[in-house]
Amino acid sequence: MKRFYSCGFSAIVLTLVFTVGNAWADSSAESSADESKAPAPLSGGVVSLATSTEANLKELGKIWHHLKSAAWETFCETQQPVTYFVGGPDVIGGMVIPAINGTGTISTGDFVPPREKWLRYYASELNYLLPLIKSETEALQLPPDLSPDLADSLAQLKKAAAALPADVDKLVSLCQNPPYKNIVVATAAQQLIDDLDAYEKLRKQIDKAVKDDVQKLKRSQSKKSNK
Repeated sequence: MKRFYSCGFSAIVLTLVFTVGNAWADSSAESSADESKAPAPLSGGVVSLATSTEANLKELGKIWHHLKSAAWETFCETQQPVTYFVGGPDVIGGMVIPAINGTGTISTGDFVPPREKWLRYYASELNYLLPLIKSETEALQLPPDLSPDLADSLAQLKKAAAALPADVDKLVSLCQNPPYKNIVVATAAQQLIDDLDAYEKLRKQIDKAVKDDVQKLKRSQSKKSNK
């Protein structure tokens, strides 16, 4: 009897092992099939590309900041009003003119002519920075497996960068030789500022998406290393 039960028990164990083995194999096959359908996580060279892209986007942000500053300073240089000090009250004939405001100054509505040395300085900054933002933008690449919307944003960013040379060239040419027309220079500076703001909006969108992707990658690698 003992021998009979021993054999029966062995048969049951073998049956269970065979059944569980088949089930595990089927489960593994299904899991492998599901994993093959899912997008592959970033790894190896893709990781390097993602971090490199993040660094390039940060560098573009710095270049943009200096370009925007030079354009803004050019605009402000053309917008300094002509003012007169009114110590008040002043008497003109039989009329008493009180001080207009707390500063004791009054504006005529005209603008002081821009200073040549400063316009030329800002123009030199623009000329130096333009090739940098142009080349860095053209060389920018995105890691694979990102959303199509991001690829579209990159295409728009490169298009926005391609519009900057015309803006810069026009503004620089207006800053070369006096006499300067304040409103003309200011309008050109404002156009460059508007196009730079549109560029920065796109850069920030791409930068945020890439940073999120890199963070997901780091969390995934951390989980793997803790196993």
